[in-house]
Amino acid sequence: MEPSKQMNFMLSATAHRRILAMFVACTLVSGMFATFAPSDANAQRNRLRKQAVQKELRARASREAASNQTFEGRLEVDDDTGKVRIDFNDAEITVIIDAISKLSGKNFIYDDRVRGKVTIISPMPVSVQEAWAVFESVLKIKGFTAIPGPAGVFKVVPLRDAKESNIETVRDGRDSENRDQYVTRMIPLNYIDATAISTTLKPLISKDAALVVYAPTNTIILTDTKSNIRRLLGILEALDVEMHKQELAVIKVIYADADTLGDQIMNIYGGSSSGGKKTAASARKNRASRRKAAAAPKSGGGGGFEAAQRAEVRIITESRTNSLLVLASRTQIGDIRDLVHKLDVPVIGGGKIHVYYLKHADAQEMAKTLNDLVSGSRGQSGGAGRTGSAGVKPQALRSVVTPLADGQINLSADPATNSLVIQASKEAYETLQQVIEKLDIARPQVLVEALIMEVDITDGFELGFNFGYALVNNDITYNFASPDLIGSSTPLGFLSRSTLLFDGETGAPEGEGSQFTAQMQAAASDGRINILSSPHILTSDNELAEIRIGDNIPIVTSRVSSAAGATDNGLSSSVNVERKDIGVTLRVTPQISDGDTVRLEIFQEITEVNDALSVIVAGTGSSSDVGVALSNRHVENTVVVANGHTVVIGGLIQEVDSTQEAKVPFLGDIPVLGWLFKSTTATTRRTNLIIMLTPHIIRSPDDLESESISRRSNFTDTTESTEELERMAKAVRDGLGEVSPHSQV
Repeated sequence: MEPSKQMNFMLSATAHRRILAMFVACTLVSGMFATFAPSDANAQRNRLRKQAVQKELRARASREAASNQTFEGRLEVDDDTGKVRIDFNDAEITVIIDAISKLSGKNFIYDDRVRGKVTIISPMPVSVQEAWAVFESVLKIKGFTAIPGPAGVFKVVPLRDAKESNIETVRDGRDSENRDQYVTRMIPLNYIDATAISTTLKPLISKDAALVVYAPTNTIILTDTKSNIRRLLGILEALDVEMHKQELAVIKVIYADADTLGDQIMNIYGGSSSGGKKTAASARKNRASRRKAAAAPKSGGGGGFEAAQRAEVRIITESRTNSLLVLASRTQIGDIRDLVHKLDVPVIGGGKIHVYYLKHADAQEMAKTLNDLVSGSRGQSGGAGRTGSAGVKPQALRSVVTPLADGQINLSADPATNSLVIQASKEAYETLQQVIEKLDIARPQVLVEALIMEVDITDGFELGFNFGYALVNNDITYNFASPDLIGSSTPLGFLSRSTLLFDGETGAPEGEGSQFTAQMQAAASDGRINILSSPHILTSDNELAEIRIGDNIPIVTSRVSSAAGATDNGLSSSVNVERKDIGVTLRVTPQISDGDTVRLEIFQEITEVNDALSVIVAGTGSSSDVGVALSNRHVENTVVVANGHTVVIGGLIQEVDSTQEAKVPFLGDIPVLGWLFKSTTATTRRTNLIIMLTPHIIRSPDDLESESISRRSNFTDTTESTEELERMAKAVRDGLGEVSPHSQV
């Protein structure tokens, strides 16, 4: 910028005329020196002398003008240093704006509200940038500021309107000059809470400044002068330190109760607590309860500033792992960790004694399962026991109770109260409690309807002739009848008067004389169904149930004879007898699977006295010596059947072919004609053991009551029950198929 553009003298008209005359005189004198210069050296000396004279004349003119006239101020630029000397005495603010505009070449807009007088004293010259900063300070003192606008034009507005104008927005620390220019600064905080610290900063901002907090990003938005923002940034840098950063820590509690310990710690840090001793039920109900409270000062004499800077403490108790989740500053977490370490100590005596009352499972079976679990045994307690969760093996639960190996655990059952007495640490008991709760559940039941029957399918054919001749003489009747020859004690079948005369006729012939009857016999036989048992068995899921129907009979196992004693044959004997259960036995173990299917493990046995076999055995000796013969039939199987459906198990037990011939002695042996005096019966007997099982799943007392009412209705309606059994038996028999009879005459 040229020197002529960098000076603005506010002087009177007379002073201007005198200065102009002095400049003219100086010009004439310099011309005279130039005319009489004798040589180049002299010319150089003359030029230097001329410049000194001109400078002195200008200085004299300035001093004279200053001494003779009163001026509002001056803004003078030194040609050599480029610095500016500023001197204004009670000058209008608009005059200063005009001088700064000519110095900087910037355009300004202001209205009639911009008024006031200012005095500026600058004994030392300043740079152009410093002169601009002085100008901003002058505006701030009078309540104005210069806001840059479009096309490089600055608007001079009151400070109270500045925050609503298009002022510069600064997002970082790249512009932190110590100036009084109004800007908007965004200050993000890392550790302290912006809302809390804003209360501390508001008394420190300028009168017309603005401070806003944006909580989601923990940011302060401040509109103020750059110089004041710079001062506030220094304060925030000292307060926003890492010691107030909240961190999350997990503190494991080994011996104490995490819920109780969490309440105690929050009471120390000024948090509200529900107080009182928690029951086990309430502790389980509020396992994930959350507690939080603002931290209080460590001493009553502390200042409010320290209390405002303390971070908030939050504690969450996690009952499943008996741990504390602490959200606080690093220093507070360290203090809490030390406190937990001092309070979480083992109880003298090796652990607490706990009593757990079982609701559904058997205490002794549960104790056996848990003892195997703790000791690492792989016994059979995970099988079909009476615990609530059937089939759960201890090794399958080992991952759940790994912490049990770290402590001493004693466990026993009290059958009288169906409870468990457990001596263990708090952590071990909490772990055992989780296992017990999973096992001690109400198991569904299964009602098994069983129908056990023997189906004899006998295919027989009988062909023959029966003759009868009766000679009646007074009270004596002599009968000759072919059907009764077998086993007859009378010669040639002569029977008494009142015996069976002919097949299908009974009584005695009347009158006297003789009667002769001939009958041809041709018949076929079918079979029979023998219902052995029809029990209903109700048992729990995965629980063995057994029903036995029969007698207990003596069986001779040995006989000992000796010569001692007095008997008919001179020998004495003793018999060893063993009692034997005979009848029908049914054992069923149901297991409910997914999809309402039932897995049935079945064992069915029928033991009975076989009279026919006993006769055969007795043929080798006295029946009292050898005892009776027993027949045994049993089925052992595993089936899967849907709820309410019927499964049929069984099959052919034995098949016997027999032929029986009855004839008249001598006459039945006559060739060809002997056929008229005998009958032949051919029989094929097939015996089938059939078991029908229908499971019904009982999940609730209502289901059990409904099934009980249904069973009572079936028992009272005998007719319908009989018809149903006959229908089922016929269906079974038809399902076995037709077998061609083997007949022989």
